[in-house]
Amino acid sequence: MSSQADAAVSDALLAPLSLQTSASEVWWYGGRVGVKLTAAQSDGRVGMWVWDARRGATAPLHVHHREEEYFFVVEGQARLLVGDQRVDARAGDFITLAREVPHAYLITSETARLIGMVSPGGFEAFFTELGSPVAPGQPPAAPPDPGLMTRTAARHGVEILGPPPALD
Repeated sequence: MSSQADAAVSDALLAPLSLQTSASEVWWYGGRVGVKLTAAQSDGRVGMWVWDARRGATAPLHVHHREEEYFFVVEGQARLLVGDQRVDARAGDFITLAREVPHAYLITSETARLIGMVSPGGFEAFFTELGSPVAPGQPPAAPPDPGLMTRTAARHGVEILGPPPALD
């Protein structure tokens, strides 16, 4: 590749994205998820969401076949089961979840805020497809139907392997 082509690729990757993020949020396993960046907005490179959750919020054991997943713990604490390891993450920790490695997560503090990302993007649509819209004054919605969740996950290259972890 020529240096001119290299520069064009570098400029495209480093160009700032100016996005209008959606104010809509959905209920997701005991927390609220707001998708902030979609694959469509990032030319397929990344998807990003913010997860505000209470103690016990969780996600089932699953594996991504298409993308890596990342979490940055902004506030609180979360337990991540990654392969055969247990990671107790706290505010300021950044966790990388490689594709093809089974994982699950569980909020262990009273409340927590995590930023989740996938690369390449696309999986972030999973939340908006399955989650129930958050409505002011309404209680949190129940988790999605397991059968529907399994089928929807499969369309996104994610395999549900088992139930969510529980608090000790």
